Amino acid sequence: MAGTRLKNGHTTIDRRLDRVPQFDERSRNYPIREMVTERAPLRSAGWACPSWLDQGNEGACVGFAWSHELIATPVEVQGVDDSFARGVYREAQKVDEWPGEDYDGTSVLAGAKAVSARGYMDEYRWAFGVDDVLRTLGYFGPVVIGIKWYNSMFKPAPNGLLEVSPGDFGGHAILVRGVSLKARLNGNRGTTPVVRLRNSWGRDWGVDGDCYLRIEDLEKLLKDDGEACVPVERKTGSSRAPHVDSELLRESGEID
Repeated sequence: MAGTRLKNGHTTIDRRLDRVPQFDERSRNYPIREMVTERAPLRSAGWACPSWLDQGNEGACVGFAWSHELIATPVEVQGVDDSFARGVYREAQKVDEWPGEDYDGTSVLAGAKAVSARGYMDEYRWAFGVDDVLRTLGYFGPVVIGIKWYNSMFKPAPNGLLEVSPGDFGGHAILVRGVSLKARLNGNRGTTPVVRLRNSWGRDWGVDGDCYLRIEDLEKLLKDDGEACVPVERKTGSSRAPHVDSELLRESGEID
């Protein structure tokens, strides 16, 4: 199967998967860990994302992941739609570290820069490891991640769970909007610790546009050239306040 050439020499089998890994060593100076203490116990929590974006069959996943983050609580931005998301993507391509726009793809970092340039946030930080991501979800807000996307992940199980098995098709940017430490997914025995992701492939994909990923699989993906970015200060939207999306935990079977 022929691939699509992306920036920095990367390729993708599916044009929707055009996130390109980019790590700036200076990012290590901005850990979310300074704001979400390591001593805080992990806990289940969710963040509402009341709109569903759809990138169609084109790229721009970075723009769509960041746009879903803007839509989500605890700080909701109005007027974000598919056109807005494509605009963020195009702007990210202009500010990423690779010259030219003749190739598809861009990075999560460039997406953060594009959102900042539009005036929607003053600062963003990085989660270094799965525990940072889980504590951010539990106490602070959603997380934009960039990960490899495997063939087994295109179609979630009927209960929304993704299986992660060999077969790298490209890189995807996607929003993590909740964690359920004791999820009881239909068809699974006992409890399964999972995170919930909002994809940008329309509301008919997965479970109402979302999917679940085992925490152990998230950890593997983050260690394999993954990244996780967190907006810290916003210039627009409602005030930030802790909010548990009880519907998310109800749908995961953790609460009745």
